Amino acid sequence: MKINFLGTADSGGIPSHNCKCQVCEECRVQNKRNLATCAYIKCENNEIILLDAGIEDIATIFDTEVIKSIFLTHFHADHALGLLRLRYSSDHIACHHPKDKIGFLNLYRHSQAISFQENEPFSTLMVNDIKFTPIPLKHSINTTGYLIEDKDKTIAYLTDCAGISDESMQFLLAKDIDECYLDACLAPNFSNGNHLNYEEATIVLDKLGAKRSYFIHGSHYTFNYILQNNIKLKYQYI
Repeated sequence: MKINFLGTADSGGIPSHNCKCQVCEECRVQNKRNLATCAYIKCENNEIILLDAGIEDIATIFDTEVIKSIFLTHFHADHALGLLRLRYSSDHIACHHPKDKIGFLNLYRHSQAISFQENEPFSTLMVNDIKFTPIPLKHSINTTGYLIEDKDKTIAYLTDCAGISDESMQFLLAKDIDECYLDACLAPNFSNGNHLNYEEATIVLDKLGAKRSYFIHGSHYTFNYILQNNIKLKYQYI
């Protein structure tokens, strides 16, 4: 089992529109970009399981492929935007998500091909022999990360969050985690109460003790701060 990232940036992406910081300018020169955090698993039967769907072109990216399920962390636009087109699929697609009365735009009212299914925290769902367990995270709206387990590997996908509750932490600590991907959107001087900064995220990853740990959801402001101040990080951004 492997998580493949289509993007690992925050909602602004990199380069951010008309930003003149060193990171954005270098990305333009190198013709590089990093889109909002969105990932997928390709199953042994070649079906796709999405982790978030914030990239607008997700329907085009996976055209001709079967999307079995979507596991949405929350309904912010940078995690749900792709659903607006994906709902016109000719296939039925189950979208598992945390409790949210509003959702995103008119997706609930005009769900089309997508079946929205509210998840239950810590209640495991099985898709193609892979177990997905929703883990509540602290964010500005109701948000769940996911513990993802198959016969060979255990992965913690934890974006977006400003912290992890004692209950969620105890659940994670009881697991032998092979890979952990954690929100580290901010630098310490940009902290806003909705996301972890890389110092806070380092403390969380140290505590979880996964075999391999990574930062995700980084902002161009954060990367520029790290570059300008020659910061040495314990964990790598992907």
